[in-house]
Parts: sequence; structure tokens; C-alpha cells
Amino acid sequence: MSAATARCVLQNGTLRWSSPILFNDPFDVPRELSFGLSPEDIVRGLASRMIDLIQQPPESTSELESKVRLIVETVKSGISEELKNELLVGIEEEAETHRPVGVSMEAFREMWRRLLPDFRILCLTESAAHAAMWYHYADQYRGVAIEFRCDDRFDSAWLAARPVSYPADKPSIYTAAGWAELLTLEKEIALSRILEAATYTKAPDWSYEKEWRITSSRRPSDTGPFTDYGFHREEVSAVYLGPNMSEADRASVTSLAGSYPAARLVNVSIGMSREFEFTATGG
Repeated sequence: MSAATARCVLQNGTLRWSSPILFNDPFDVPRELSFGLSPEDIVRGLASRMIDLIQQPPESTSELESKVRLIVETVKSGISEELKNELLVGIEEEAETHRPVGVSMEAFREMWRRLLPDFRILCLTESAAHAAMWYHYADQYRGVAIEFRCDDRFDSAWLAARPVSYPADKPSIYTAAGWAELLTLEKEIALSRILEAATYTKAPDWSYEKEWRITSSRRPSDTGPFTDYGFHREEVSAVYLGPNMSEADRASVTSLAGSYPAARLVNVSIGMSREFEFTATGG
């Protein structure tokens, strides 16, 4: 973070958890659930999904949308091959006529639009040794990295952090088949799966961040798309001072860090090896 942000964090003892609508990366958590798929693609995928459910019914139907569940349970209870074939033919014919699924898709999109402003994410990284992180997020090496430790005594939020994955292939929710599966599930379950994929997966280009995330929701008292949550002072284990910090910023951050009993002060410098060097100040 920048030195100015670090002063706010250390003075207030809070971290800002933001809605994804504030994120600087438009390719992070998607703003809209469109993914460039046409209704025709979804209809064909949905037909294929329904055919699979009828030909190979799952052992449990508890997650399926009520109408889909009724069809699958009816098939499982035993119907004639003739009736099953008629059902399969009817599904294929509906796919050929491109029956719209726009209402269902729009329902998901509307739920997503309502959710995003109230959703809260805290983004963390595993290490203070990433040059790109210092450049992009810490004011071009002029800022600060704050290290936190998990401590059961204080019910540390970081204990709930989960790593972000950077798969080479996009999650299934970005495909027609993935959308078709979502449309056969209860809306709450489908939304949870969308949230999971959208929150905890990113493109491989971002893998250098080695990011972990924690999620929460808007508090009734919030007036903006973010929440400032407090942390215990003993959870701060180190404050890293950027190599290009001004002397004034270094002095002010050092002074504020002094009120954190478990925090080490660490000077960050760029050595001849073109790698960061970390030196504890003893302060």
C-alpha cells in the first residue's frame, strides 16, 4: 500500500475490504454475467445437460431446480422407454427452435448486479518480495507492506483466507455447458458456484501475486462500496518500509508502527543482485 494508506491503517487499526466494483482490474471479478455467450449457445447446452440428466440421473437431485428435479425424479421412479424417448426428442426439438432462456439468464444477472456492491473482499499476498506488487500497489516502491499473523487468541480473520488459483483453462461458468448446468440448479446454489469461480480464480498472468482472499458482506451502517474492519494490534507482525520511501514518510510510519507490540520494522532495499534485501531495524 502507499505510505498514506499505511498511516491510515496503522492509526485506525483497520483494513479496507472492498466491493469488486472498486477493483482496478476489470478482468477480476466480472461486473456482468454475460461471458460473451449467445442465448442459442445456452439453449443447446441446456438441451445437452437435460438429456444427460435423463439418460444418467444423478443419485441425489437435492441441488436441482424444482422443475428439473421433478422431471429427473419422475424418470428415476421408472418410465417406459417410449415415454423417455419422446421426452428426449421433445428436448432436442426445443433446442432446434431456440426456445429462449433469457428470463433465467437475466434473473442470474440481476442477482449478480445486486450482490456485487454489497460483496466485500480483502486481498492478501504470501510474500513481501514481489517487485511487481511493490510497483503497482505500493506507490512504485515508495510505500509499505504490512505483514499479519494468524492468531487463534484473536480469532484472526486471516484464518479464513483461501488461495486464489490461476488455471490455464477458464472455469466452466465461462462456457455454454457451464451456464447450462447453472440453469438446472437452485438459484442460490448456482450463484454460490458463480461466486466461487469469480472470486477465487484469476488468469495465469496474475499468478505472480500469489494472492489469498477473504470475503464478507456489507454492514448495515456502510455508506459506500467498502467496509473498514478492525484487527488486533498483536496481529501485525511486521511493517516493511519501501526502498524509495521519503524520509518524512519513513519517520511517520515508523512512529505509528511503534504502537504495535509484535511488529518488526524491516527496511527494504534493492541489492546488487537485483533482488530485494530485507533488514530488520530493531525498532
